[in-house]
Amino acid sequence: MPTRIHPVPLPFRLPLGPGKAAKRLVHAYLIAGETLGLVDTGVAASHATLVKALAELGYTPTDVAWVINTHAHPDHAGGNRRLLDSATPKFACHPRAARWIEDMSLQATERPIYDFHSLVSGSVRVTRMLEDGDEMDFGSLTLRVLFTPGHSPGSISLFCPEEGVLLTGDAIPPTSGLPLYYHLAESRQSLHRLATLDGVQTMYHSHEAQPYTGPAIGKAIQAGLQYLERMEEAVAGARRALPPDAPIEDITRDALRRMGFDPPPVMPLTIATVKAHLT
Repeated sequence: MPTRIHPVPLPFRLPLGPGKAAKRLVHAYLIAGETLGLVDTGVAASHATLVKALAELGYTPTDVAWVINTHAHPDHAGGNRRLLDSATPKFACHPRAARWIEDMSLQATERPIYDFHSLVSGSVRVTRMLEDGDEMDFGSLTLRVLFTPGHSPGSISLFCPEEGVLLTGDAIPPTSGLPLYYHLAESRQSLHRLATLDGVQTMYHSHEAQPYTGPAIGKAIQAGLQYLERMEEAVAGARRALPPDAPIEDITRDALRRMGFDPPPVMPLTIATVKAHLT
């Protein structure tokens, strides 16, 4: 049977500073049941790509009944308002993600990144709060909510039992990318939970071009756990090498060098990750 869950690649440019940007990739997912759903919306500039993908499958934005955000970060929820301006979807997310989705300016203050507002199209009202174990019914397809915090406080993964498809959002650290999570223990717990989930045939990571199938699913989750341990060792090594009163910026710089980043990107997001290893 052809899949009814369609990944939509959304390439974008992440501003890093004046005149600097990095090429990034994130995915949205079209849930083509009797009712049409959309998981994540990318950044504000992703809207045209998203509309084109809908058209290729025979849909328009007005067909989207629900948008589920795996979490509130701008590369996943930045396009929410653009979609709402051209259609009438309802929005769903975990309660711990809702305050940032409903107030993007609050997110910009509490989780600052360079040129934040260029990535987001605005705020939207969340219609449904999704708790662990809840299900979203799209007619012939169901998405079961798994609360998988760690990367962010309100991160969820979504499992479709009819298709055997698991959408992990950013729950699994990208082993070739920057360590970006706010809570170490929650990240570990979330990965262990995903590793024990039955019935998964295909697993999608939001920032990776290809899905995982078969034994590669478990290997990818274990690689994420190993990445957390490498970062734990890097932070511990930095603490041993530096004076006891070393500022957090110095600890972050040293730890990232130990992880192979040169020059090490010391910024609020990586500092928050290092702090997660110090609490």
